Order: sequence, then C-alpha cells, then structure tokens
Amino acid sequence: MTNPTGEGILGALTFRGTSNIPSLEGENVNRRIVLMPFLIVIAVSAWAQMGGPPGPELKKLDYFVGTWTTEGTIAQGPWGAGGKFTASGTSEWMPGNYFLQSHSEAKMPAEIGGDSKEFAVMGYDAQANVYTYDSFNSQGRHESSKGTLSGDTWTWTSSSNYGGMEIQGKMTIKTVSPTSYTMKYEVSMDSKNWMPFMDVKATKK
Repeated sequence: MTNPTGEGILGALTFRGTSNIPSLEGENVNRRIVLMPFLIVIAVSAWAQMGGPPGPELKKLDYFVGTWTTEGTIAQGPWGAGGKFTASGTSEWMPGNYFLQSHSEAKMPAEIGGDSKEFAVMGYDAQANVYTYDSFNSQGRHESSKGTLSGDTWTWTSSSNYGGMEIQGKMTIKTVSPTSYTMKYEVSMDSKNWMPFMDVKATKK
C-alpha cells in the first residue's frame, strides 16, 4: 500500500528515473579504467626511451671488471703511525650493465680501523657528467665519491665526516696496463692543503 501523500509513488518514480539516466561520473571512471593500461604502456615506453642503452662512458668502467689484489702503504699522520695493508675484491656488472658492483675485504692496521669488508657500486650520472661511487663497509660507514676520466687517469673526490671534522678526499688512479694500476689518496681539511694518506698498487688476476 502506498502512502496517501504519494511519497511512495514519487520515491519509486525518482529511483527508476535516476537509475535510467547515464552517470557522467561513472562513465568518466570507466574511461579511466579502460585507458589506464594504455597510459601505463605509454609511460613505460617513454621512460625506457629516456633511459636508453648504456652509454660509452659506462663502457669505460669495463677496465675494473674482474678480481683484483691490492698492496698499499698508509702514510704517517694525524690518524696514526700508518703501515702496510692488503686487500682483494671482485667487480662485475649488475644486470643491464648500468652499474658495476664490487665486493672486497681489506686487512689494515688496527689503529686506523682494522680489517673490514666492503660493498661498492660504480655508475655514471649523465646529467652531471660525472662517474659515481658509493661504498658501504662492515664498520657502518657509507661514502660517496664523484669521478672524472682524463686519458689514463681517474680522479675521484669525496667529503666525509670523521669525529665532527669535515675531511675532503682526493683519489687519483693511473692505469699502468690492462691488468694493473696505481692509486694515490690524499686528504685535506680546507681543500687547499693536501696530505698524502695512502699509495696503492693493484693487479688483476
């Protein structure tokens, strides 16, 4: 039985009427759902084109691929008496050949940290036109460096905080042959006066 005022009939008519009128909001949602897969494909395709294949700069990191052994000497300085150390590590390309990863371990004098293990990643920043190097070691340190290559010489610079002091680092690697290189590492507290920290000779097995 309907309400004498007619609200029941009006309500039914209103319900039926609105249910038969297409909802613009619903259609918009449906369009978005239908278009979403196509938009995702377009976005992924555009991103892939932006990335592109590994550039020639990355190819130059091929030099470091393989297993290396290192012998070096740490100079005497504010950090202690210094001494000799050895290290070994293996570097290989990650899938895609955009980043070179390495695992290494070093045996150093106890007064400057002692033995440690390290994981590092090298790459190339095409926008900044510099090589990148990020290392993480078993003593809880993370260090980042920026590098450039000129002829047979790599130059890497970094900035690290030790005991509240900002220390600048400069590492110069000179390739001697396809299987050996020398490395000199210097430190500075003002980016003007540099002190020798270590000298290294590395050989590929």
